[in-house]
Amino acid sequence: MKDSDMKMLDRPTRGACFGFSGPDDRVVSLNVPAMNENGQEDPFRSFDIEYDPDQPESLVICLLELDEDNFVRGTRTSIAFPANLLADLVSKRKATPEEIASWQAASDEDE
Repeated sequence: MKDSDMKMLDRPTRGACFGFSGPDDRVVSLNVPAMNENGQEDPFRSFDIEYDPDQPESLVICLLELDEDNFVRGTRTSIAFPANLLADLVSKRKATPEEIASWQAASDEDE
């Protein structure tokens, strides 16, 4: 393939963002870009954490794959899981001594 045949993409990064839906434009998802091997936002993959107002006790995580025109070309979806598990994890979980030692060692290496 010649360089002239390759389509170059210059996509702006957008970071995490909310998805809105319904007649009252309620938040139904949080979209978080995946990271590529260079630690940059992947222009074609992101994770969607979806909330269904008809099933408020459940969440679903989707891996979205986009094409060059920003249309979803593929989706991989997790099973629905209880939202209270995520809330419990966020509100109560503390780092283990091993995790603390791990990130302290990593920050020491960066210095």
